[in-house]
Amino acid sequence: MKKVLNEYVNYLQEKGASPNTIISYTNDLNIFFQDLHIRPGDYVTPADIRKWIQQMLNPVEGKPLAISTINRRLNSLRSFYAWAVEHHKLEQNPMKDIQDLKSADEDNEKIMWLTEEEFEDLLHRMRKKPIHSRGVDPEEKYRRDRAVVYLLTYAGLWVEELSNLKLTDLDLEMKRIRIVGKGMKVRTVPISNILLAELEDWLKFRAEMAKKKQHVSESPYVFYSQRSPKFSVRGIQRMIESYSLPNKKLTPHMFRHTFCKWMLKATNNDIEKVRRLAGHSNIATTSRYLKDSYSDLADAVEALPKF
Repeated sequence: MKKVLNEYVNYLQEKGASPNTIISYTNDLNIFFQDLHIRPGDYVTPADIRKWIQQMLNPVEGKPLAISTINRRLNSLRSFYAWAVEHHKLEQNPMKDIQDLKSADEDNEKIMWLTEEEFEDLLHRMRKKPIHSRGVDPEEKYRRDRAVVYLLTYAGLWVEELSNLKLTDLDLEMKRIRIVGKGMKVRTVPISNILLAELEDWLKFRAEMAKKKQHVSESPYVFYSQRSPKFSVRGIQRMIESYSLPNKKLTPHMFRHTFCKWMLKATNNDIEKVRRLAGHSNIATTSRYLKDSYSDLADAVEALPKF
């Protein structure tokens, strides 16, 4: 064990690293090896490192580590494993796809996601909003728009995923949604009981509309527009924007941010779970949502809000 570490320390010294840097690197590495119960030359996977990040963010005892501390430790690992692969101590570098965690800018985030109160207020405004377009059925529009907002918020879909969502992608019996995401990556998202009730309501109503409108009966998609069998990305964007407030412009992506925020709260900051549900390819993307979530640590174990 010590042989590999000693060689690495010698390498750092030859490179001209300061004594403090060397102490910091070796301390971080020893913590990592102890936490994982491994030796420096043992095989490590990216999944091991993600799990370790999760343990630091959500420890069994004590406070979560600061993002800056975690990033410093990751940097120490990055340096060690790059050296180990280059000098043929290991074949694979487990740090290759592991990026630093990012903290979200709080002021920016307040614009990007909805609080529970804002979400409840939106549902109320959707019900009351007058229809200005000729020939649009107010009940049909409200039911569709409400189902769209619930799917975006409770399943974390990208707007393109929502537009492309087909009836065959919904499995209400097994309570799951099959989503074809960016780069044709397929992920499965569980349907919560709240979302299930909303989807059942919409699909029942949609079936009634299919009896009256040919373009609905022929449509394979979950959502349609007034004249088209598919609710387009731009159509969804315009619909969401129409519910904006003077001080807060709404976008479809804001509901995806809201999903990530609420899921972190519901899972007690389990970023790996949220990463998989949201379809993020990199955990650094998910970690952006952590900063405000920590201000909610007192009630982070609560489940998603119910309306």
